[in-house]
Formats: sequence, structure tokens, C-alpha cells
Amino acid sequence: MKSFRLRGLASEYAFAAQYYEMIDDEKHSLISPTLDTGWDYMIASTGIKIQVKRHTPNNKYNPYNLDLRRKRNKGTGNYTGTEFDYLAIHDTDADQFIITHVSNLMKDGKMKQSIGIRSLPNQGFKSLCTKN
Repeated sequence: MKSFRLRGLASEYAFAAQYYEMIDDEKHSLISPTLDTGWDYMIASTGIKIQVKRHTPNNKYNPYNLDLRRKRNKGTGNYTGTEFDYLAIHDTDADQFIITHVSNLMKDGKMKQSIGIRSLPNQGFKSLCTKN
């Protein structure tokens, strides 16, 4: 497995660890898909789907831009905005998660291909506890 994929898994596990520290009932457990379906976790009680992305600042271009295009499954196309409900960005520079609703990633009904992470509203882990 490539090192960037391992770091991505580390971010997924870090998200799950922080999430489990917050919940108080097993019914809110996280479910992982068996195939790559465009989301990393689903909350069992609400059906909310979460995609976790790792962001490490890039000094070549805008250091706080996150590329949202799919890399591993190019045959499936880019995200459309229907695959997940929330994006959890592991900002490794600030060592925190930015959690934002998928509606904040859309422009004119289409998913943006890149976003500035510092301009996104951080709705926090508590936003995952209610179904929209």
C-alpha cells in the first residue's frame, strides 16, 4: 500500500476515534462500507454518510486548497454530491477536523473540484448527531 493511502487511513481512524469519544450510545456507531462507494462511514442510527479527506498544506500552489476529484476510482468519475452527506477534512496543519455539509461543496448544482478549506463553515462533530 502506498504511503499516501496509509496516511489517508490514519485520518479515517483519527476521525472515528474522535467521533467515538463524543457519542454516548452504541446505536450511533459508525458503519464502514465493504466496497468503495464514495463514503467512508455511515452513522447507524441516522444513515448520515461521511467522507473523510486528509489535507496537508501544499507549498506549490494555494496551501489551503483541497482537491475533491477522485483519484483511485477514476472509472467512476468525480463526486456528484449524492455520495455522502458530510465531508470531514483532517486539517493536519491545525490538527483538527473540519466537518461541513455537502451543500457547502456545491456550485450551480455541481460538486466543486477543489475547495479552500479555511473558507468552509466548520459545523463540528455535533452536526453529525442530527439527521437533516
